[in-house]
Amino acid sequence: MSFLSPLFFLGLGAIAVPIVVHLIQRERKRVIEFPSLMFVQKIPYQSVRRRRIRHWGLLLLRAAAIALIVAAFARPFLPASAAAALGASTGGSREVVILVDQSASMGYGDRWQRAKDEAARVISSIGTTDRATLVLFSRNAEETIRATADRGRLEAALRAAQLTSGATRFGPALKLAESILDRSTLPRKEAVLISDFQKTGWSGSEDVHFPEGMALTPVSVATETVANLAVPSVSFARSSFSNQERITVTAGVANKSANPVTGVPVSLEIEGRVIETLPVNIGPNASASVAFSPFTLSDPSVHGVVKAGSDPMPADNSFDFVVTPSQAVSVLLVDSGGASSFFLTKALGIGNTPTFNVEVVQAARVTPQMLEKRSAVILNDAALPAAFAGGALRKFVEGGGGVLVAVGEHTNWPQNDAEMLPGQLGQVVDRTDGRGATIGFRDYSHPVFEVFKAPRSGDFSAARVLRYRALQASPDARVLARYDDGAVAVAERRVGSGRVIVMTTTLDDSWNDLELKPVYLPLVHQLVRHLAQYEQSSSWATVGQVVDLATVVKGKGDRVVVTPAGDRRTVGANEPTVLELTEHGAYEIRNASTPSARGDRIAVNIDPAESDLTTMDTSELVASATGHATQAGSTAAAAVEVTPEEAEKRQNIWWYLLLAGMALLVAELVIANRLSEHERFT
Repeated sequence: MSFLSPLFFLGLGAIAVPIVVHLIQRERKRVIEFPSLMFVQKIPYQSVRRRRIRHWGLLLLRAAAIALIVAAFARPFLPASAAAALGASTGGSREVVILVDQSASMGYGDRWQRAKDEAARVISSIGTTDRATLVLFSRNAEETIRATADRGRLEAALRAAQLTSGATRFGPALKLAESILDRSTLPRKEAVLISDFQKTGWSGSEDVHFPEGMALTPVSVATETVANLAVPSVSFARSSFSNQERITVTAGVANKSANPVTGVPVSLEIEGRVIETLPVNIGPNASASVAFSPFTLSDPSVHGVVKAGSDPMPADNSFDFVVTPSQAVSVLLVDSGGASSFFLTKALGIGNTPTFNVEVVQAARVTPQMLEKRSAVILNDAALPAAFAGGALRKFVEGGGGVLVAVGEHTNWPQNDAEMLPGQLGQVVDRTDGRGATIGFRDYSHPVFEVFKAPRSGDFSAARVLRYRALQASPDARVLARYDDGAVAVAERRVGSGRVIVMTTTLDDSWNDLELKPVYLPLVHQLVRHLAQYEQSSSWATVGQVVDLATVVKGKGDRVVVTPAGDRRTVGANEPTVLELTEHGAYEIRNASTPSARGDRIAVNIDPAESDLTTMDTSELVASATGHATQAGSTAAAAVEVTPEEAEKRQNIWWYLLLAGMALLVAELVIANRLSEHERFT
């Protein structure tokens, strides 16, 4: 309870009056005048009961009456009840949706606690005829308590709410609020959005349209100045030493503040042990990189963490990753002998992401067993080996293998097996009379040429093709590149689960000079990677992604998932195996049949966008969602911000206190008279 005029409580000093009255009892006697005693000295009468309180009940009654009258003049009021009364008096019952942002950025400083305090204020304004829904949101939105006037339930749900590692997305929360308000039959409808209003959480293209009659009230808990360090990513360089793989970790560190930072300690932890700590200096709103000393990858799965400094938002000061040994791609290279595969073997021998294990065999010496455990086969200017004819190579491709055919003068395919190719091979086209052909069109949407999409990432126009075979592409083929005259240079066809790619010129120096150009090595690597369907296991994931446990832990049976927080969950063999990654840290997944064995691990990090604490203009969001820049007469805001004068005026508690005080005075008068008459005759 609050008071409009608390200085009136000085009047409580009047309570001393009845106490003095009770302590000083007046003289009780009948005066009889005798003339003969007129000159006798007068002796004052003293009562033996003086200075002793005889009627405690009467004293308390008088004191209570004075206290109530003083409290009435102090003009008391109840803020929460006033807010609810104000809401009821401005248009009837209301439907309120309280949207509380629980994304990772709300972990900066005291933002999360302030957001809960703001939500508690809105809850306290809910009247008995109102209804409120509590929605917690980050990347997705979820109803916690639906359409109730029970403040206790709402407050309990708010107290139980926890900060998450999710990214900020306003769209799903506002759409959910729009749906709830649209179904309401109450006359007044409003959504109260409590957030730090991170700019990255709103793109402006969200399909949110509050109709007329729905209000949106933004409540910001953001701070004007922020200082935040973040580790947004790491990269790895692999090398070999003494037949062991060595990993060099390079971490990026970002300074999200207007002030430079110096001497920030950046550490690398491997399996919980600090390997190295290095200092780094970063300018304002800038980034820096830190390269740690290489370490030996001795286990099939190694969990590492890079940590940088400390600040009010610790969630993005660490970056988790899991490193696994590089997965080699087994390649069978078939040629016609001589030095035709020199450039190919050199190109495939460079690099370790992935490592290519290449076996070179002449076409005449190929056996069917050579296809076993191969990821890709390259026929480099060679006729189809007899061991691959009759469907053996087709079976290999249908099972998921890849075949690259580099056409040359020795290329020859039987008609039955030629159906695998993405088209029918024609005659040799000779362009030696001029500068030769160039590779013009390239399909940059295809994985093979996607790496050349950016400017200055590869110049194919410098390569000269003097000879090539014509190819009439089949309807189900995809042309990946063409020469300057429109002829097909590279084409692909899917066969079962595998792929066949034909390059209509050689991969040596007999028909072109492509192998002498910088684009040769990445082109060969991309072709083989694509045909082998190579995918290096990801070293980390982002909060909000989902994984299929069946691809993480092979085999059938129940799986046990251990979250970064240490919670365990058993996924039955017949249950959906899709797992949403909601926590920052390392998940561990293992077979329930072997709980003691170390399972596979998935490192999960928060969205790097959460580290950007730049705020947006709330009026922009309101205008985009409602069509109005501001919301006049916002009920929840008015309920929270009601003035003390208006609150006291609407409640009139002083009137009831004054009546109660007057009633006590009347009762005191009656009781005092009766006690006085009783004592007079005793």
